Amino acid sequence: MVKSSKKEKNETATPPESDTFNINLFVTMLESSCRIQVSTALYFFRKAFASIHDGSDILIRDQFYVRIKNGVLNALRSEILDVDGEINAVWIITNMCCISKEVTHLFVNSNVLEVLTQLIRSSNPRLSNQSIWAIANISADCVSCKTMCRRPKLLKILSKMLQNSHQLEDTERRQLIWCINNILTGGRATMLAPVARSFIRTFSNLILDTEVIERMNCAPMVLWTLANLVDITHDTTRIDMLQSQTNLVEHVILLFLDENEKQSHAAALRLLGNIAVGSDTQTDHLLTKINFRYVLHRAMSIPEHHCEVAWIYSNIVAGAVRHVDFVLEDSDRFYGWLLSGINSDIPRFRKESLWIVGNLLATADEYQRSQLVEFGIINHLPDLLKYDDGRLNEKGAVTATELLREHPWQYRLYKDLDILGCIDALGPQYSTQKAELQMLLNELEPPKRMEKHPECRVVCYSKLPNDSSI
Repeated sequence: MVKSSKKEKNETATPPESDTFNINLFVTMLESSCRIQVSTALYFFRKAFASIHDGSDILIRDQFYVRIKNGVLNALRSEILDVDGEINAVWIITNMCCISKEVTHLFVNSNVLEVLTQLIRSSNPRLSNQSIWAIANISADCVSCKTMCRRPKLLKILSKMLQNSHQLEDTERRQLIWCINNILTGGRATMLAPVARSFIRTFSNLILDTEVIERMNCAPMVLWTLANLVDITHDTTRIDMLQSQTNLVEHVILLFLDENEKQSHAAALRLLGNIAVGSDTQTDHLLTKINFRYVLHRAMSIPEHHCEVAWIYSNIVAGAVRHVDFVLEDSDRFYGWLLSGINSDIPRFRKESLWIVGNLLATADEYQRSQLVEFGIINHLPDLLKYDDGRLNEKGAVTATELLREHPWQYRLYKDLDILGCIDALGPQYSTQKAELQMLLNELEPPKRMEKHPECRVVCYSKLPNDSSI
């Protein structure tokens, strides 16, 4: 049973008391020390939980869950079961972990992962495969369960199994990939470098093997797993591992540009975006790929990718001056699209677009800032200062004075937009930035016109020295 996203518990009408008595009988058999009774009970509960979502007349009440959990784990730990009994026991775990988060936690809190970690190494492929399925369901439950599944020993075993997965049937191989993907979903998974390298190398070879990928129909899952593997900001060495795989990045780019691979587009874009989060050198390697700019243009033209490509742009311009140059080479197309993001009703698109503005102002050199001022970027300073994000507020407040000092003719726009008032509204923590901007505004304030000549349009800022030679 594949774990559903909702994990709804489907119950039928309450059965007669005799059914309840029978359930209690099977629970008692499960708790006995007789191998035959335990095996019989395991077979019964395997069938019962396998059909709980299929309109079965068998109702297993919540009150029995703890006893069933204890009986199943005790049976597995006692080593009295034959392989069929072990498969039935793990099958029960697999399906009970689909009932609810509370039931999954019953097993996790009883160290079920320690038992399953031993069983996935079984020489019996059915038992190993069923254990993988159970682990996949547990890891899909919640963040806490996923973290528990990321224990180093289990990740090492899974990486070795993946290396040899070409020996498995396609169904079993795909299930192994699904399990690893479930565990790594969300990124930021800590693991030993050799294990990470093994995962990246094997998944890279797999995505490049188009025949196998098409046969198993697992390209999106493999791409998401690779994206999650390199989604760890404090360890960019994984991006190096990824970029060292021959033709991998180029292949991912072509997958995104292939109209026949639409199911893989979101995952491919996330993988490329996670590379852009890396070091300046790693970003350089990405930007030098011939077709990468086409990826950005294509994503900019497809609404469903707007949020993701805005996030990618925000990370590119957060790097170095040369990365800002890359973006501004296509300034007209880019800035028009950026304006649509800033004014978008889609929260994430707007947020990422404002991050582009903030990172542009922080990274750009003086010449690039002049270009940005010509495009009208100062008009968006109030958006940065009013957005509910302290980091964006700081970027806006810090760069406001510097921008005006470099471009004093923007004085009137600053006054019209009330930039000083926006900084003041942020609170006392920005008093230094407020004072600096106030001082600069005072310096740039033009002299007031004399009341006697209100029509005069000439303002004199200085006088010529009294020199008889003039």
